[in-house]
Amino acid sequence: MDKLLKTTLITLLLPTIALSFTACTTTNGGVYNEGDNRRVNGVAWKTKADVDVKALLAQEIDSTKTRLVFIRKNDDDAEQTSANIAVNNRFQVSLQPGSYTVVESCVGTNSLSAQATGFKNNNLSANAKNFQLAGGQTYFIYVDMDEQGNSSLMQITENNALQMLANKRYQTHQVSRVVPNCPPPVVVSAPVVVTPPVVVRQQTVVLEEPATIDLEVLFDTDKSVVKPEYFSEVAEVADFMNRYANTTTVIEGHTDSQGSDSYNQALSQRRVNAVRDVLINQFGIAADRLTAIGYGESRPRATNDTAEGRQLNRRVVALIKERRSN
Repeated sequence: MDKLLKTTLITLLLPTIALSFTACTTTNGGVYNEGDNRRVNGVAWKTKADVDVKALLAQEIDSTKTRLVFIRKNDDDAEQTSANIAVNNRFQVSLQPGSYTVVESCVGTNSLSAQATGFKNNNLSANAKNFQLAGGQTYFIYVDMDEQGNSSLMQITENNALQMLANKRYQTHQVSRVVPNCPPPVVVSAPVVVTPPVVVRQQTVVLEEPATIDLEVLFDTDKSVVKPEYFSEVAEVADFMNRYANTTTVIEGHTDSQGSDSYNQALSQRRVNAVRDVLINQFGIAADRLTAIGYGESRPRATNDTAEGRQLNRRVVALIKERRSN
């Protein structure tokens, strides 16, 4: 891996979000590194800037956009473990240790990924994770890179993020090892032939057998709020129901045996109601296609005498079947 992460001079440059950005053309070639100043083959820039992060985050976001703050801790990993950050397979910045950067993106499902520059494979979708992002909101993403270049992304709370950002600097610009997208090929248009429209009656796909989807949705203790990081789990049910448009779904909630029967039943009902609300409000599933039932501890699938068994009993299950004909 040391050989893989060997420092290499790359001359391809991609711009990223620039804040306090300085660039100029010089007559001297080669490479120059001193403090925040960099120069490669005659092009000079600053890599980082001191920014009032609270003022930056206080700026209002349009409801049609979402804001992503990528944060990387200060570590001693080699330069070639700089993280190529991509949003929806588009390069944003090569994030270095002890830095953060801010990106605006579209509302809805966003694919986020980080890949070490030292791998030099330009695979922007490596280790990608989907996040469901709402308009006008700020999301904080912690980027972790180990000394071998392995990456992981994790959404963190605003409070945790502000603590981490206290000693971080804004990364303004960075030499990219990513090959730019090729220009689109020139296409010679064929003569347009107008044909009469053909009316095709769309046939509804029928679900022959009922389906069961186990949702890995975890809740905080005594809470019934579905966190955004679990929206991708709920989206699996929505996608399935959209594929089979004449189906209905029963969302079942189950708990372990800790606590009273009545408490567990009420808690499971609140949680499945929350999952149902996400399907309706976030994914547009019609309310009359969804039923939520909390069973509490009454239907265990494993023993409640062990921690592993109790974990298996705490679950949310979607039972999907074809709607009965009238």
